[in-house]
Amino acid sequence: MDRRLFISLLASLPAIRVYADGIAYREVREVRAARDGLTFHHRHDWSSPRLAPMFLDLAHHDKFLSDANDFSFVELTDGDRMLFRSPSPALTHLWISPDAEYFVGLSDIMLYNPYQLMVWKRDGSARHREHIASHVAKLSAAQKQEFTERYPKAAQFLADRYFTYGGVAYLDYSILGVPNAIGDEAWHFLSGFAIPHPYGADFKESVTNTIEWFDVAMPDLGIGQSDATLNLALRSPSGHPISIPL
Repeated sequence: MDRRLFISLLASLPAIRVYADGIAYREVREVRAARDGLTFHHRHDWSSPRLAPMFLDLAHHDKFLSDANDFSFVELTDGDRMLFRSPSPALTHLWISPDAEYFVGLSDIMLYNPYQLMVWKRDGSARHREHIASHVAKLSAAQKQEFTERYPKAAQFLADRYFTYGGVAYLDYSILGVPNAIGDEAWHFLSGFAIPHPYGADFKESVTNTIEWFDVAMPDLGIGQSDATLNLALRSPSGHPISIPL
């Protein structure tokens, strides 16, 4: 585990809800979903020696969706016919949309896992991928400018981790290894603007292993169109509705 991230998280325990891990997650796991003769199957081996180095190459997490990833995949079959097979992050829940056009993977695994939400189309192309944390940084335009001026290398490193939700910009910065990559001062600057994730204030993390961000027992997934935007609907851990634009 990343010691500096552990220290940073402990220092901010009152603001960020975390709980201790026993041992690092290292499971081999399979999950499936089926609908109308289709089977959506996933397998991951989180004991692979390739896993940690690939994840800690923080600027290249897209490798998890490439042939460099030989330890985790999804596949879609129609009877005995393979429709697609693709490398993937570690997933814990799969879903097939009623029209069998979208194939969703959710994950509560955080350790060395770059994406907790994936959506594939029927042709095997990845429609959406997203890292989910319990908290993000909310910076005003002036605060973002200050961050950029004071920590230009850190700002450049995190530039592609901004996302917009409800017309507000947020920075998804709380990722294992980031304190080492951007430096303690930049990390603590961003931590001063940490708020609960806008998708749900009831998200909760362990120190490294897991992120509770959806209702595991009844995620109640759905996909719908709104103002030309495709949205994924699901339930938060305490049952509140979440709508995520895809």
